[in-house]
Amino acid sequence: MTISELMASHCVKVNGGSGVLVSAMSKEYSYVLTARHALEKNPINNLVTDHEGKSLAILDVLVHADPQHRTDFDCAVLKVEYIPAVSQKASLTTVLSIGATLVLIGFPDTERQSGNPIKHYDGHMTSAVNELVIFTVDGIPGKVTIEGMSGGGVYHIDGNQAYLIGVEFSMDGTGAEQQFGRVQCQGLLRFEEIINSNASAPMVPAYLECFSRLRDNIFGFNVVDQQHVERLRIELFKFADYLVAKGMPAPYELLGRYKQDLLVGPGQPDEAKDVKLWVAYFEFLVICALLDGVAIIDDSYVKDLERKRRILYTSDGSNWVGRLELILKAARSLLDKNGTVIVASPELGADLLPDGFHVDRVVRNIAVIPNAGPLAPIDQAERELYKSFVLTHLEGIRKNCVVKEELEYSGTEAGIAQLHLFKAKLNEFIK
Repeated sequence: MTISELMASHCVKVNGGSGVLVSAMSKEYSYVLTARHALEKNPINNLVTDHEGKSLAILDVLVHADPQHRTDFDCAVLKVEYIPAVSQKASLTTVLSIGATLVLIGFPDTERQSGNPIKHYDGHMTSAVNELVIFTVDGIPGKVTIEGMSGGGVYHIDGNQAYLIGVEFSMDGTGAEQQFGRVQCQGLLRFEEIINSNASAPMVPAYLECFSRLRDNIFGFNVVDQQHVERLRIELFKFADYLVAKGMPAPYELLGRYKQDLLVGPGQPDEAKDVKLWVAYFEFLVICALLDGVAIIDDSYVKDLERKRRILYTSDGSNWVGRLELILKAARSLLDKNGTVIVASPELGADLLPDGFHVDRVVRNIAVIPNAGPLAPIDQAERELYKSFVLTHLEGIRKNCVVKEELEYSGTEAGIAQLHLFKAKLNEFIK
């Protein structure tokens, strides 16, 4: 599917205007973002049709609870029947630079009865202030040409990717003589505010919908010759696909369950939504299934895993060993004795704990006795609990189980035999 086809597949008609489909962190409904003025005064009269002309059932109309928000921002959100194929990538307006390439897509009135009713208008970002984006459209089209596009999605094109950044709602300019070639768009934050004010499920990035969307990014082994481990990756992909097909919980479900418990320390805003965390989490679950010899990862298995093994993520690329105090405190809170923490971070060349490293050096700096003063000693039982934890890094596991053993995999029969070898290597580092 081309970028243009993907954007078109998310384009909908909302009465006489347009709209854009996005996913919710729910399997009960999806969202349509649109301009509020595209809605009928009587909600029962609203009609939404997809890019193929199919009517979508409207479950609810969401507007902001604050009347001032409704006055200031021409935005609305429709809850519609669940659409499983939505795969939007989104971006914040704050990361865009002046002149960034933009595309507006929708159903202009002049083309609705034609054989090609969905139109794309190219242009660039002129300004972005407080989530209001001014978009200069190539060709300087007038209001008559743009009519019907209100509520349409606005995308930033970066390489081979299209990122939804907001929704068009008006021509830019107060007088008719000014309304040529520039349109106004509201950033996604305004729609998130509406969703939050209605206590509805947040919008979800496509990669949080299903682990299958992250599959091609797992088990990236930095070996000299990828052919040596190609069959191993194929078998790992097959196993990962099987686990997903058998009912692996969606990433957004796990995010809702664990939230900040996925992070080393308090983390950065929205760090728990980082795609790198969820690639690592997918890899972690596949590794756990291999070690435990299970063929189904469902809610029950994940629940049983909670006190045994955890993955903790940080976007900090510094040496992970320098954060062991935070990691140990998290392990103390989350794990039973002998539990395993696997840290994932963007640290280049991360390894396992260095030879000769003693956890005691870190434990003696941890105060766990309330109101006992900073120099109160940890008793022996507490000390032994801390020392029982297995601490390791995901990149270190890849390195020691595969990268350093590249030639051994090359000399092992391709396929299942390599998978068994990988499992044997994992057993050396993970309980």
